[in-house]
Amino acid sequence: MARFSATSTPSTSRSRTAATKTGNRLGPGSVVDIAGRKLKLSSVIDTLFQWMTERHAIHQRRLAGQPWPWTDDPILRQHTFTNVFRIYDRVTQYIICNVIGKGDQDLHETCFRVILFRCFNRISTWELLSAHFGELTWRDFNLAAYESVLYEEYKQNNRLYGSSYILPAPELGGTSLDGSKVKVNYANHLRLLKVMMESDLPGQLARLSELSDAWERISLYPSMGAFLSFQLLLDLNMIPRLTYPEDWAICGPGAMSCLVKIFGREVKGVHEEALRWLHQTQDLHFTRLGISRDRRPRIGSTHVLSLVDFEHSLCECDIYSRKAHPEIKGRRLHIGSRRNFSANRPPPPSAVLPNGWRPVAEAVDARARMKRTAPPPVNPSDPDPSWTLSHIVKQAPGPAGNMLYLVRYEGYGPEDDLWLPEKYLVDAPELLTEWQECLEGIDRCIASCKADPYR
Repeated sequence: MARFSATSTPSTSRSRTAATKTGNRLGPGSVVDIAGRKLKLSSVIDTLFQWMTERHAIHQRRLAGQPWPWTDDPILRQHTFTNVFRIYDRVTQYIICNVIGKGDQDLHETCFRVILFRCFNRISTWELLSAHFGELTWRDFNLAAYESVLYEEYKQNNRLYGSSYILPAPELGGTSLDGSKVKVNYANHLRLLKVMMESDLPGQLARLSELSDAWERISLYPSMGAFLSFQLLLDLNMIPRLTYPEDWAICGPGAMSCLVKIFGREVKGVHEEALRWLHQTQDLHFTRLGISRDRRPRIGSTHVLSLVDFEHSLCECDIYSRKAHPEIKGRRLHIGSRRNFSANRPPPPSAVLPNGWRPVAEAVDARARMKRTAPPPVNPSDPDPSWTLSHIVKQAPGPAGNMLYLVRYEGYGPEDDLWLPEKYLVDAPELLTEWQECLEGIDRCIASCKADPYR
């Protein structure tokens, strides 16, 4: 760990998102202050909390074996929507039971399996590879053999990928095996998997303790955009060795669209702050809508809605509101035929939780108890008192081409990170070395993969 001059301490007073006090109302027509912006709430705010309540109730009724219909809501009867808790979605349940739960439980092996599955996000592709290779492992991974299997499947039916959360394919030199040199996504996704494993992404993640830090690390890899890095991370976070508290989230396109419907166009640019406001004020909204505590979505007796669950629900509520609030226009106007519901189509749901998974309230409370409420103490007799730096979170170009580094202080959370120029890190050479070795390691693996992917 490095020591840092007390003249450059982490900030202890950051601006916080606030709401205009209106008692328990805070309903449609109320004006709230979020990140310094006055935003007027629409009727979609009520729809969000009512949708979460009823959609979760449907899941619970199905688990209890009740027959269809599971709701009186005409939109929920006609169309399919994912669960309030992402962890209960069908594909996520498959990952918990068949991708993470089966096979070698070594961190690198479980991460390999999760990344491989997420590259395609299709159960049939995972089962195709499993049928050919048996247990899918990093230690026996053969790029050429995997490419060959996927090439034959692609030729026959062109169905390797799921319908959502597909990672963009990077430019890593993967081309079709038919000799045409045409770029194909599946070959480049396999190369991305190889780069992540050879640069020890699992080991990097194991050394971090914050969801946001892990997201920053995944985002360093080619083609990994903000939202899809987040989705991959949420799957990796179900591995017992990781399990970061889900007290941080970023908004995908669907969640952003719903936030605009709730707060108006002025919310653009402060989506994450608006998401956090909804999460922090959820009790007020459930209460004013007459939704008792025993009806509110939760897992067991302790797991309440996390920021991740709110982001997930906003995306679905955006789709639901296309019918419920046609007067409030969004990116799209119709739900789409693929979401038409058939009582005979969906299999019975499951509700398996990952091993070692902690309820979000418990994890956040534990961290809050550890978080310092004042700057860490320094020795008053020290002529140059200092605090301890933990690690570098990310870098960005600064003025005059100088590099800036976002640094974390030991004992503080991400909200107290500071951007510092390199000259202020002269007393922390090991942090710079560790960070630069991480970046250089990824670059080396990319170059090696492009030059000789089959080595």
